[in-house]
Amino acid sequence: MKIARRLTACLVSMSIAVGSVPAHAGAVIGATEPTQILNMIQLMMGYVEQVQQTLTQIQSYRAMMQNLVHMTPSQMLDSAAMKLWQDRNMTQTFVGLRNIVVAGQKLDYSLSHLDASFKQQHPGYAGYGKGFNFGQAYANWSDETNGAVKNSLALAAAHEDDFASEEAMMSELNARSQSANGQLESLQAGQQISMAMVGQLQKLRELQVAQMRTQDAFVAAEQGKNDAPKASLDRIMGQLPTNRAIKGGAL
Repeated sequence: MKIARRLTACLVSMSIAVGSVPAHAGAVIGATEPTQILNMIQLMMGYVEQVQQTLTQIQSYRAMMQNLVHMTPSQMLDSAAMKLWQDRNMTQTFVGLRNIVVAGQKLDYSLSHLDASFKQQHPGYAGYGKGFNFGQAYANWSDETNGAVKNSLALAAAHEDDFASEEAMMSELNARSQSANGQLESLQAGQQISMAMVGQLQKLRELQVAQMRTQDAFVAAEQGKNDAPKASLDRIMGQLPTNRAIKGGAL
């Protein structure tokens, strides 16, 4: 929490404003890697908030559906469920969820690219901080996220291809929304994906903070090494007698 508060205060002082959550994290441009990472951390805060709101919407709608099942005659249930789905615009809720997953993957890629770029610019960085490999950590995050989505879709007897494109997902959702059972299966998958993404995005934010702090510490350490010879020379020069002292017979 202390780290988050410091980061938030820093972001506010830099006047970085985000009106809405962008879908492409690669659009962030900064003067240095730490600045870019700070921008991405703010994006991540928006993603986490958005996926939490999506989870709340799905859980709320699932409760409505359960009530509808108990209150509606079986012969009218599917048509009532389809109308409720349309009234609540649930297809768009799932589209938003997919966009968050895609945005998280793009942000993960951007952070991995920044890590590789920083290593190229600073050869000694690879072994700094006990040699933690952020690039591999981001690759692992991507694999875990894809696995979580795939497993969640399996709960609804859906395939990952149904989530691969917005068009394919909307087509699948429109087909499933025509029955109460189809909706409940979609809701179960959506809830699992949302819950998984809350955890995954928090992990990604932790990696972001660690990467920023490690790079910042490395730059400070390198600057300290560069400043040390100059400081030593200044001390030596400061101990030498001045010309005035020599003329005055100080030697």
